[in-house]
Amino acid sequence: MQTPNPDSHYLKFVKFASYTARRLQRAGHDALAKDVLRSRDAVRTAGRAWEDSDDAVQTAYADRDAADDGLDVLAQTARTTLAGRAIDAPTTEPYTLVFPSGIDYYTIAPVDEEVSRYEELVARLKKHLPASDAVRKSTVAPLEKGIAAYGESSKSLRRALEAQALAGTELERAIKHFVRQVEKVYGAMITAEGKSAAERYFPKTRTAKGPRNAKGGPAPAPEPDPER
Repeated sequence: MQTPNPDSHYLKFVKFASYTARRLQRAGHDALAKDVLRSRDAVRTAGRAWEDSDDAVQTAYADRDAADDGLDVLAQTARTTLAGRAIDAPTTEPYTLVFPSGIDYYTIAPVDEEVSRYEELVARLKKHLPASDAVRKSTVAPLEKGIAAYGESSKSLRRALEAQALAGTELERAIKHFVRQVEKVYGAMITAEGKSAAERYFPKTRTAKGPRNAKGGPAPAPEPDPER
């Protein structure tokens, strides 16, 4: 008897258990079948919870990335407007005071510096443009709102990833318990009917080929954004 590889998708364990439990039931080993089904249901519940946890993760990624895009658009619009005020505007103040390191300093900031760099842009706009300036008036308040939205979505993302990690741990735990339970059932059947007969109650498993992720299934493709 060989249970699925620990890194296999959780449904492999569910299918394994369903087969084994039914074979045990047909042979009159109802108590052992119930033990297998109880372990199967625990794995299935934990597996579904782990899969469902990704909904919140993807939602949070979308919210954070949308907030990031909004900040970038505001910065780019402000830059374009300031640069278009005169032929030499990009090489003179106030443009050089607001964008001393260029627009990319803000728009391609590392994830962990996103908030601080856009807060810097707000500070520069307030310091180097008068309160009546059109760029300042149309940019500062939306930037502050966007920064707050980015911060909240980042917090939501951290919470979602933490919840997903916890769900993954619960799935791993359920699978370990499942394997131990099946091994106990296997031992009981060997005692009752002998090793050769006991093997018939358990489906043949195949060794999975190719990369796997931590909870089973094909390994995901690398994220396009390594900082994500």
